[in-house]
Amino acid sequence: MNRSVAKVSRGENGDAVTLSDVTDKSAILNRLEAAIWVFDIDESRVVWANQAALAVWDATDLGELQARNLKADMSPSVSQRVKQFQADFIEHDAAFSEVWTLYPQGVPKSLRVRYVGIELDDGRMAMLCEGHDEVVEQPESIRSSDALLHTQLMISLHHEDGEALYLNPAARAAFDAQNAHLHSRFVRKRDFDKLLKALRTDGQISIITKVATTKGERWHEVTARTCHDPVSGAPSIHVSETDVSDLKEAEARAKSQAYTDPLTGLPNRIHLPILHQQMTAQAEADGHIVGVFFIDLDQFKAINDTLGHSHGDTMLIRVAKRLRAICEGTDKVVRLGGDEFLLLATVPEDDPQQLCNIAGKILDALSLPVRHDGRKLSVTPSIGIARWPQDGETAQELMKNADLAMYQAKAAGRNRYRHFDARMKQDQETELETLTDIREGLKRNDFVAYYQPRVDLATNRIVAVEALARWNHPKRGLIMPDAFIGLCEKTGLINDLGLLILRDALKQQKSWRSQGIEIFVSVNVSQRQLSSFDFAEQVQDALQEFGCDSSGLELEMTETLLVEGDKTVHQNLKALRKLGVKIAIDDFGTGYSNFSRLNDMAADCVKIDRSLIRDLPRSEPIVKMMIAMCKLMKVSIVAEGIENAELEAKVRDMGCDEIQGFYCAKPMTATNMTEHLQADLGVEPLRRSTK
Repeated sequence: MNRSVAKVSRGENGDAVTLSDVTDKSAILNRLEAAIWVFDIDESRVVWANQAALAVWDATDLGELQARNLKADMSPSVSQRVKQFQADFIEHDAAFSEVWTLYPQGVPKSLRVRYVGIELDDGRMAMLCEGHDEVVEQPESIRSSDALLHTQLMISLHHEDGEALYLNPAARAAFDAQNAHLHSRFVRKRDFDKLLKALRTDGQISIITKVATTKGERWHEVTARTCHDPVSGAPSIHVSETDVSDLKEAEARAKSQAYTDPLTGLPNRIHLPILHQQMTAQAEADGHIVGVFFIDLDQFKAINDTLGHSHGDTMLIRVAKRLRAICEGTDKVVRLGGDEFLLLATVPEDDPQQLCNIAGKILDALSLPVRHDGRKLSVTPSIGIARWPQDGETAQELMKNADLAMYQAKAAGRNRYRHFDARMKQDQETELETLTDIREGLKRNDFVAYYQPRVDLATNRIVAVEALARWNHPKRGLIMPDAFIGLCEKTGLINDLGLLILRDALKQQKSWRSQGIEIFVSVNVSQRQLSSFDFAEQVQDALQEFGCDSSGLELEMTETLLVEGDKTVHQNLKALRKLGVKIAIDDFGTGYSNFSRLNDMAADCVKIDRSLIRDLPRSEPIVKMMIAMCKLMKVSIVAEGIENAELEAKVRDMGCDEIQGFYCAKPMTATNMTEHLQADLGVEPLRRSTK
């Protein structure tokens, strides 16, 4: 499209050309070969046409053409373009020459049309059109001109200094005259400078940038190339732009969703490295340190398991709100997942005591009860604290070290905080080495069962033996369970270890039976084992493999399992009872001591914890009460931790059925236990064949 700057809409005396001026000369104009018509832009109608124009429009007469509503078939792009013409006629007295395709009676007809402004009798600005057949125009040229008119792609041509030479209709609609100059479009000057630099070095660039448009600030994908102005031949810049604001907004929403926890609205674990980088950069500039508080909610699982996830979710939302209320300035709270949170706080380097103050605020805020559906829910936090840069540089390292400190807080009794120190890391490394040793030891069968007898106080004879895990380490020798049971529980290896000891004990029971020794065997089981859906099946398989009677097997568990056990635990216990396996409650008196629950589980045996026995006679009233209740429920009673004759006499007088402890015998190997049983039960040892 060539844009003329000649002012041709004025008469000889400088007055505007009007429709009356044209119609007064209609006789002359009708004799011209050029098609001339007047188009009412506001009404989208032809208001006057000469004979040549009637032919172009395939109209029978002027009245018939005037009656046509051309707006019905006019595309939005054409409508926008003629409105732009109208504005230029009024403001700049402009004239234009373009190739247009008309559709008289639906048949396309391409003409080169020259447009100038013309005033209607009522003063409105219309358009005087002068059309000429373009026999030299090729179809490709016609189509390209038409496509340029209709495209939503914003195309403009600029002088090398950025002055606008041409804007297609879409660009005209997007950029007013003030933003026609290329540099004025860019909201960020550095993006325009980047564009010019790339054009000088590479001749082209494509960037996504924020631009100023008639609709306000928008995101455009701008592609620019160096070229020459086809009219003057001067170096120029060709620019095409696409509005990608919707895409950028969608990306921003997706990014926000990716970085935000949907339940609490807090930043999530993915967002943590970004927050860490921002906070540490500012802290370094201000001479501050950053405290990382790893927060875990104590006993939160019990709320989810007993009351349901809606109560748990309510608790997490309230916790998030309370943590946000503690934050000051640039402090941030992150939800890592589950019931774990991080709070990042900046404090002066010369006042680290503020970290303790913040930890105290967290303890106070989270220890308050939460009310939901008429219930009062309470949890307490365990908090570990690490400092940047003293305890780590990266977000991952700081979170890991704060996590170690948090576990120390839990081990110390929960509802407290601990600061990270290097020894915690050393302990963890030692723990990892031990864990590797345990895995290898399980493969090598380094773990074996030792046996400690239980003595019937009525007969003074051994009536049962308890299988206890020991670790025959190839380098460190015999290792007691305190050094590995807790780690096995923590990592889940207790399932493998527990099954190994169970099988070892049943295999030994079979061996004793073959030697004429009938003895009851008791084996400890953990919550992890009982929480495995196939545990009862594993026990049944082991009994069948070694041909052992289920009534000769007792499984010991702590009383806390009766309260904290989940549905799978109770299903396993029910299946074990159905098999005929006996159930014993170990360490009774140290936890909830719920006799009602004990009765529900139909326990066969209760083992009074050694701490109560050791505390006699001060604990005598409690022990007597426990014995009396067990007698009523017809549950046999074993006193643990009997170390001397005095304790043995006390529990005998109080009515205990059996005793266990060093006074009877220390745990021993299967070989030594065999000899002990033979002597106690009067069983002749098997003689080796001399053949």
